[in-house]
Amino acid sequence: MDELFEKMKKLIAEKLEIEEDKITLDSSFRQDLGADSLDTYELVYAIEEELGITIPDEKANEFETVRDALEFIKAELEKK
Repeated sequence: MDELFEKMKKLIAEKLEIEEDKITLDSSFRQDLGADSLDTYELVYAIEEELGITIPDEKANEFETVRDALEFIKAELEKK
């Protein structure tokens, strides 16, 4: 999980133009990291491209925190 979290932190920091050290598992995408719906869409797309998975839009809309996204992504990767 740590390696996956590090990859996600890099993607989140890059897409949201913030420092990686501001990103924790409990960071809220909207409240803590300042992401709007477009940012979230771009981030989901980047994660899909980087990790070779598909995240349905309705599922992506449910991600409140980094942990929410990470747990879903980890489950998807385990299916491969």
